[in-house]
Amino acid sequence: METIRNYKCPCCTAPLVYKPGSDVLHCNSCDNSFPLETLEQMADAQETAGGTSKYDWEHYEPRSYDSDAEINLANYSCPSCGAEISGDDTLGATVCPYCGNSTIVKGQFEGGLKPDYIIPFKLDKKSAISAFEADFKNAPFLPNNFKDKKKIAEMAGVYVPFWTFDCDCNASIVYNAERITAWSDSNYNYTKTDYFKLFRSGNISFANIPVDGSKKADDAYMEAVEPFDYNDAVVFSDKYLSGYLADKYDVTADESIDRANERVKNSAVECFRATTAHYTAVIPESTKIDFSNGKIRYSLLPVWMLNIKYKDKMYKFAINGQTGKVVGEYPVDNGKKWRYFGIVAGIAYAVAIAAARFLFF
Repeated sequence: METIRNYKCPCCTAPLVYKPGSDVLHCNSCDNSFPLETLEQMADAQETAGGTSKYDWEHYEPRSYDSDAEINLANYSCPSCGAEISGDDTLGATVCPYCGNSTIVKGQFEGGLKPDYIIPFKLDKKSAISAFEADFKNAPFLPNNFKDKKKIAEMAGVYVPFWTFDCDCNASIVYNAERITAWSDSNYNYTKTDYFKLFRSGNISFANIPVDGSKKADDAYMEAVEPFDYNDAVVFSDKYLSGYLADKYDVTADESIDRANERVKNSAVECFRATTAHYTAVIPESTKIDFSNGKIRYSLLPVWMLNIKYKDKMYKFAINGQTGKVVGEYPVDNGKKWRYFGIVAGIAYAVAIAAARFLFF
């Protein structure tokens, strides 16, 4: 026996009843009518999009470093924040890229898990410093001692560990949408709001969705410093570590899957939402995403890091080692700010007095 569907009004959710002599269902509450075929399509789409999403990732098997490394590596540990990073054995004195501590303990390289891919640094330290200095010009109330070149020179190039995810998706999404129309006549202003139920489904593929694999790296900073150009990614080689530090992942691939699922889902919703641009407002109601061919890789991505202390607060900055994009929060010199507003207020007052005198005479 077939299941009987009870249809509810898409506008007010009241029960719909068949209107004799027609092929529509009517709502006695809000007086709207809907073709039965349309209601069946809506019910089918909502049932499809309302299911449970299925995520299928391959199991990742990490690899160990080869014994015949191309350069001599050393381990560096920070007694302040506990960071454990690797780097070229020839690196001189350095500071911790995560907390700014100047006491880094150098030790013997003990091996570790070998990345699959690496994006080499495109910006050297000089270029990264130039990008940072160009960025802080947009902060007019920056304290002068925050621009100390000696402190900025402590910037460190770090290969940050990321898990990158590929997958093929089949998505079904239901959106609630509005279209607002406004017009006027000689007497009144009018506003009309139309409401829509939108259904989108299809296939979409994603490649290199990154998830930060380090607990010490701020996830918000690492996502803000994106995007990276993965066309520059190459098979990992120790030679790219020469002159730089490399963090070791302490968040496993399995622990990163939930974040990858969230980024896949959000990206799919936004991609399908691009087809709804002619509506005033579009809000996702339900989403179902199934995907296959889920692949995981361990990659190192280039980031310049800088820590500057100001009034007992450490300000952290991350700079994309490919693009020079700067992420971070700048402090404000309140003295500079109030002097600036004082000057502006003084000029405005002088202009107002001059204008008043001109009008008076």
